[in-house]
Order: sequence, then C-alpha cells, then structure tokens
Amino acid sequence: MAQHILEMITEQVGYFPGSVNIGLVRGQSGAILIDSGLDTQTAKKIKKGLDQIAQPLSAIVQTHAHADHFGGNAYLLSCWPEAQVYAPPLEEAVIRYPLLEPLYLGMGAQPLDELRNKFLLAEASRVDHLLPTEGQVEIDGVLLEVISLPGHSWNQVGLVVEGICFAADSFFGEETLKKHKLPFLVDAHETLLSLVRLLESPYRGFLPGHGPYTTSPEAVLTANIHCHRRLYGIIEGLLAEEKTLEETLALLCERLQISIENATSYVLYRTALMGYFVGLVKEKRIGYRFANNQWLWGKLPLAEVGRER
Repeated sequence: MAQHILEMITEQVGYFPGSVNIGLVRGQSGAILIDSGLDTQTAKKIKKGLDQIAQPLSAIVQTHAHADHFGGNAYLLSCWPEAQVYAPPLEEAVIRYPLLEPLYLGMGAQPLDELRNKFLLAEASRVDHLLPTEGQVEIDGVLLEVISLPGHSWNQVGLVVEGICFAADSFFGEETLKKHKLPFLVDAHETLLSLVRLLESPYRGFLPGHGPYTTSPEAVLTANIHCHRRLYGIIEGLLAEEKTLEETLALLCERLQISIENATSYVLYRTALMGYFVGLVKEKRIGYRFANNQWLWGKLPLAEVGRER
C-alpha cells in the first residue's frame, strides 16, 4: 500500500497509511485529521492529499502526545491557521511544551543533545480544546465517540466514527510487534485492559497507529495480549533474584536479542520496562525495596517490600 495516499473506508471516513497512520474524517467545512504524523515532510504529503480532494483542514484530533503523532501539526497549522486542535488532558501539555517528552524519558534531567531529535522532540503546537477521555465530542458537525485507551501513553484515547475505531497505539500490527520486541508503554496493566476493551467492542473496523486496517481484529489483538503476557513472564523470571531496573534491562535485551546502540533507544526501552514493572506491581506479582543505595525489584514475597532497610 502506497505511503500517505488516501484510502477511504466509507464515504466519510478514511486514512493516510504510513509508518504512522493518519485518520481522516470529512467534516462540514473540511477534513478532520486524527493525528498528524512525525514531521514536516509527512505533513507536506498530507497537505497534498487534502488538496487533491479539495478539502481544507478544519481540525486535528490528537490521540496522544508522542512526537510521531503530532510532529506534523506545526506545518499543517501554518497552512490552515484557522484549524482547531483537540487533545486529551495531560497529553495536551506535551503537545504545547514538547520538551517534556525527552525530559520525562531522561528521568527529569535536562535532555542531552542526543535526545533532542525529531523522534522525541517535535515542534510545539497549540491546543485549542481539551478532549474528554471518555464520551462524545462534536467537531465540525461530526459526532466522534472518544474512548479511553491508556497504557501506551497516560491519557491516550481512541476515536470512533461510523463504527470505525482509530485505536492509536493501544495495539500494534503484528509486524511492528515483531520488529520492536519490547513495545513502548507506560503501564502494562492499563495496556492489557485497553486491549480487552477493544476485543470486546462492537466496532466494525480498527486502525492502529502502526499497522494495517482490519475488520477482523481478534487475531492481532490476541497477538498483542500474548506479547505483553509473555514479556510479563520473562521479566518475572528474571526477577526471581532481586535486580535493579538497569540490570533487568540488560538481561531482558539479551534474552530478546535487542542491541541498544544509542541514547534514544535506551530511554525508550528503559521506560517500557518500567511500564511493565508498574503493571506487575499493580497485579501484585513483583515488589521492590531499597538496599545498599539501590532500588531493587523482585518477585513477591520480598522482605520489607517498599521500605528502606
């Protein structure tokens, strides 16, 4: 399938396929985009696509605040300054102040120059309206259903129009799962709940942020669930003896045949592992304690879990 060539699903709903899929809904006065892609180069292709169908941009609806999903905003808004931007709470702060992304990935320290790249640091964008994390919102005469799909990001949402679910990064296409091996997330427990919600949903079509559109999502959603549960098991096994986060990451990458060769990959994988730790703690499968000036993690039961000794 050609990258960034508009594919219509219904008369009103379609998408621009690419490494990051960008949704499109025809509104009363123009096109509503769901996310905007990584950068200006991507955004220029989207503008060309909108020009070809004689649709001005009326709105951009953000599913979450990762650079590859809002990096095209600045260029598109320079072309259509009247277009309105919608984003979920908290996610909108990162869109307006994108330095927050490399900041939180770098443990709150001033980001190294190596982390100031387009994959982690998009150009800033205004946000005009907060989305509900659950409910309905009318944009340019179109009623969109907003569904809460946290896990990959804190307040990630999906958007549903005419039974078509733009599912953001709540699940990945199977090729993407195989490629990354340790999927990025901030809370594995919430990720699994979001996957179950989608699996039980009545929608007739599903478009992930990364992967092909499908009307039969059971296989890919199940593959995502199995991936996360498999990683749970591997991590739990590695924590049979207490380890730090960094020690666990090194062993996990060796097990998964991941080779980290730059700071960007390291902070993404480290954050993902912490997201699995968070999920395992929520499910009371692992715990932590402090000893010898180290934050140690291990399978339960631990002596004095969560206490310094």
